[in-house]
Amino acid sequence: MKTQITKIIAAALLLTAGTTLNANNGTAEKSVTVSTENQKAVVLQLSNLNEGTEISLRSEDGGILFQDKATEAQYAKVFNLKSLEEGDVYLEIESDEQLEVLTIQVTDTEAYLKKSSALIIEKAIVKMQGEMAKVFFGQNEGETKVTLFDQSNDIVYRHTAENGGSKTYDLSNLADGTYTFQFKSGGKTFYHSVTIK
Repeated sequence: MKTQITKIIAAALLLTAGTTLNANNGTAEKSVTVSTENQKAVVLQLSNLNEGTEISLRSEDGGILFQDKATEAQYAKVFNLKSLEEGDVYLEIESDEQLEVLTIQVTDTEAYLKKSSALIIEKAIVKMQGEMAKVFFGQNEGETKVTLFDQSNDIVYRHTAENGGSKTYDLSNLADGTYTFQFKSGGKTFYHSVTIK
């Protein structure tokens, strides 16, 4: 009986998880569905993912409770949160372009998605053109703190950029090697490495 109910719920979720099309190029956008299966079990279903999208579940203090990478365009997982104490856990879905953070409230008797808690942070995108690094900043609120580190982890460059625009960084005066951009935006930190030859 329980198996049959689970199958019915899964079928209903698949029917309600719609796909939208991007008007620019006709590609399907990512679709995220989170629902409660029973008391403290949460069902995650993702579709139209890029391969390598990272899925993680984090505790309130940032500890990793679960981590995985999508190997296909579809991904599904049931999280049994029975052993967790009351509080929030954070479901993070991270691709090359953005980080989506969903808050799941865990109580003594149930776990559910806080509907108004979704946070989407667009990552800075780096495009190398010879020894020039063109950085496109996401449409996030506030600004992005940019730091460039060399192979020894020494700071080469530091800058604060307004989000929503772009900036070109001239790296021609740097020695050959691998450098790492650090971007801090929306309370999160992202990294992107570039190689100069």
